[in-house]
Amino acid sequence: MPLKVVVQVSDLNSVPQALKSCRNLLSEVPDAVVEIVFHQTAINALVKGKGFDDEIRGFVERGVVIAACRNSMRDRGIRSEDLVDGVTVVNSGVAEIVKKESEGWLYLRL
Repeated sequence: MPLKVVVQVSDLNSVPQALKSCRNLLSEVPDAVVEIVFHQTAINALVKGKGFDDEIRGFVERGVVIAACRNSMRDRGIRSEDLVDGVTVVNSGVAEIVKKESEGWLYLRL
């Protein structure tokens, strides 16, 4: 059974290193099931044209779920259509993480 990992990214300044760490995780454990949850200021990295489009699309194409917190989006005036294609919107980033943990997923905060 593959590892299931939910990754929390909350700080925009940590996004480049967080994405690198996720690439490293998938390189070492290629069959891992990964969901990366973006909330708080990190949500801005999922907006089209903010410099992370290609990386986000690459993760989505690889089967990684990229989850955007609707609460963080609302706080910053970000609409679903503003997000990079393939991003999934969840109502609450922290609730998504807690649900995954309750289902036995490993938790990684980057």
